[in-house]
Amino acid sequence: MKKIFRNLMMLLCALTALVSCDESGDKIYLDGFKASDLMASSSDVALSVDNSKAQVLSLAWQNPTLLSSDETKPASNGTLLTYLQASATESFASVKEYTVTNLSKSFTGGDLNALAKELGMTPDQKAPIYFRIKSQMGANLDAAYSNVCQVNVTPYLIDMSYINIWDKDKENILTYLYSPNSDGVYTGYMNASSWMNFWGKENDGSIWGNVGQDNHVYEMDNTESAWNFWFPGQAGIYYTVIDTKAKEFKPTYIKSMQLNGEDMTYDAPNYAWVKVITTSAANTPISIVATGAAYSKATGTDDAAAVAKTMNYTLADGKMTDSENAGSVNIPTAGTYTVTVKVGEHSQLEYSIVAGDQTTPEPEVSNTLCMFDETGNTLKAVMTKVSDGVYTCKYTPSTWENFKFIYVGDSKDDKQTWYGSDPSDLFKLSTADNCWNLWFKDDVTGGEMTITADLNTMTWKYE
Repeated sequence: MKKIFRNLMMLLCALTALVSCDESGDKIYLDGFKASDLMASSSDVALSVDNSKAQVLSLAWQNPTLLSSDETKPASNGTLLTYLQASATESFASVKEYTVTNLSKSFTGGDLNALAKELGMTPDQKAPIYFRIKSQMGANLDAAYSNVCQVNVTPYLIDMSYINIWDKDKENILTYLYSPNSDGVYTGYMNASSWMNFWGKENDGSIWGNVGQDNHVYEMDNTESAWNFWFPGQAGIYYTVIDTKAKEFKPTYIKSMQLNGEDMTYDAPNYAWVKVITTSAANTPISIVATGAAYSKATGTDDAAAVAKTMNYTLADGKMTDSENAGSVNIPTAGTYTVTVKVGEHSQLEYSIVAGDQTTPEPEVSNTLCMFDETGNTLKAVMTKVSDGVYTCKYTPSTWENFKFIYVGDSKDDKQTWYGSDPSDLFKLSTADNCWNLWFKDDVTGGEMTITADLNTMTWKYE
């Protein structure tokens, strides 16, 4: 009981001390509270994609100086609350409000266009936006408002239903990925050479690439420090996701395709999967299923870490639609047909069924040097022997395309000697286990080139 009494007395003394501090002088008053003066850098702004990243409007104001009746206890910085208000009506019946701590606020073209959209303004039509400063000394006190600045703004329509895929130099549009909900998540299929570099540009002017840091593969960034995107080392067709919400690039490589459970053949030069089938009855159904390797920021470009994925499709009117379960389409008449799967104009997979065997037979290959893809599975070109140990061929490469030279015996399946690159020199050939793939650099322009391999000097070149 004594202990409880002692604690109560100590608490009472503490409270008394606090009260005495508050009551040590007279009440303190703040004075000087009045409306701010607001100025705008422009009275008329026409917006477009071209100025979306540029500063197009600045607003500045001068807050009043609050004076305290006690010089030893001046008004704190947090005493005055300041807000910038924007409205489509001069009455400010509905406002967009920004909390501000400085004496100015700037808008880029994209920022101002987004504000115009939020205020319900019509694209391509000039209309006023009204700005004012709201000042309060406390949340429960009346506010003071500055003068109103009218800025006439012409907004533009931002079509966020697709993203432009640029080449590495930002000069040419390669294709488009699509966002049906215009929610910043863009998807579609792309043809990609080995390690192909590219950028994604949204229609609001945002340019997306990879975070400009080592060991952060497939993490996205839209700042000036960003690097371009790049695909993994496997050339082929990729289901591609550019997610600006999660800031992640996710490519899924199509490793194989099966038609009615049988493997289709990949036609590398044409970025196509092909299968010749013979049906014995009318209305024979066919279904197509793919096996993918999904890459993400968790896997990077590590092929071993890529996640296996089964990809099902419904088939109708030449279009293949991603589906939870595989669908089918009927071939009306019995016979021999060539079924081909390629990426269509709108970044979706398309299929064709053409009567007859439309495939070009591979050349008979024996006792010569050949160009294969880096896995050795796909024959790219058969080389001609021009002298002892020297082989050449014509080939149309793509930027960063990877491959190997392989000497074959009786057939293309009789792979005897593999040639890659010495890690210290791209153009020096090596047969060592630790050799790298060969590759074409970014100086190729899409035209046909002469490829020469000299096994005497263990060198190669393209020109």
